[in-house]
Amino acid sequence: MSNEDKAAAADEVVVKAVKTFEGEEGFKTPESDAFPVSRLRFADLKANGLVVAVGDDAENPGADDLKKAAKPDNKQAPAPRNK
Repeated sequence: MSNEDKAAAADEVVVKAVKTFEGEEGFKTPESDAFPVSRLRFADLKANGLVVAVGDDAENPGADDLKKAAKPDNKQAPAPRNK
């Protein structure tokens, strides 16, 4: 498997339809086989309650990406105290 293939596979999640829908992937029903989608498409479909992740991605899709991401500094500057 080349580096490009590995990168493409890392950006895909295998999902299974839980509701019937028709989209970029074609017509899908709960009886349809599992199919791969991009992580962005997975987020969209999952938000609408149409799919669930299956296989290795079922527990925590994108966990590796979260570990690599830098933690933001969310501390707010203190408010000025004018008297």
